[in-house]
Amino acid sequence: MTHPPRRELPSWVAEVPLAHRGLWDEQRPENSLAAFAAARDAGCGVELDVHLTLDGVPVVLHDHDLARTAGAPIAVQTITRDELREHTLADGSPVPTLAEALDELGDAPVMVEIKNMARGAGLVEPPTAEVLDAHLRRDGARAYVASFHPGSLRWFRRHRPAVMRAQTASAAWDPQLPRVVGHALAWTALNGRSLPHLLSYDVAGLHHPAVRRWRARGGVVLTWTVRTPQLLDAATGAADNIIFEGFGAVPSWPASGRPPTG
Repeated sequence: MTHPPRRELPSWVAEVPLAHRGLWDEQRPENSLAAFAAARDAGCGVELDVHLTLDGVPVVLHDHDLARTAGAPIAVQTITRDELREHTLADGSPVPTLAEALDELGDAPVMVEIKNMARGAGLVEPPTAEVLDAHLRRDGARAYVASFHPGSLRWFRRHRPAVMRAQTASAAWDPQLPRVVGHALAWTALNGRSLPHLLSYDVAGLHHPAVRRWRARGGVVLTWTVRTPQLLDAATGAADNIIFEGFGAVPSWPASGRPPTG
C-alpha cells in the first residue's frame, strides 16, 4: 500500500474541514452556488460531486438523476447542459457546472468526487481534468480529485499525475457490487493501481484494519460524513480531517489527536 510521505502533502489537506456538498440548509440547496459561497465565506472547504451530461459537460450533482434535488426523474447523462438548465434546484438556481462551482469557490479547498461507477473510468475524467486544469492555474487554487472507482484515480495518475488523488472507500460496500469487488474496495486492495495520495473513508469504518494500517504508515485519512457531535468525537484522533454537514457552523478541527503536519 504505497502513498506519498505525509510531509509532501500540503497542510490544508488536514487543516481545513470540508462541507459536504457545500454549506447548505433550508435556504441553500446542497451542491448549489449559494451553498458553495457560504462555505467559502465561512473559511472551510467543500466536497462536491461530478456527473457528465449527454454533451460532455461536468456538472455538480450527487445523484445520477434529478428526482431528489430538482423533482424530475431524468438521468443527467441523458440530457444536455442546456436541457439540464430547464430543471432548477429548490432555490430556483440551475444545477451548476463544475467550472461555475470552482469559480464560486475561488481559493477554498475542494474535493471533486467523480461519480462514475455505472459508466466506468475514462469518460467523466477527461472533461473533468480539463476544468481542473484551468482552475489549478489560478493563484492559490486548492483542489484534488476523489472517487470510489480506482480506475478514475488510475486515469488521473497516468494523465494528470500532479493532481492529488483521494481513494474513497467504505467498510460497508454497495450490495450491487460483486462480493469480491466490494471486499477489495473496503480493504483498499486496489490502491496499488491508483496510488492515491490520501484515503477518504466512512466514519463508521475508521477502525477498519485497512484504515489503521494506512494511518500507522503515515498516510492521511479524511472521514465522511460527520453529522453529529458524537461522530465528530469518533473522528477525533482516528482521522486527519472531516467532511461534515448539519452543524449549522464549521466544526472546530482538529479538536485533538495527531496534529496535521506539512
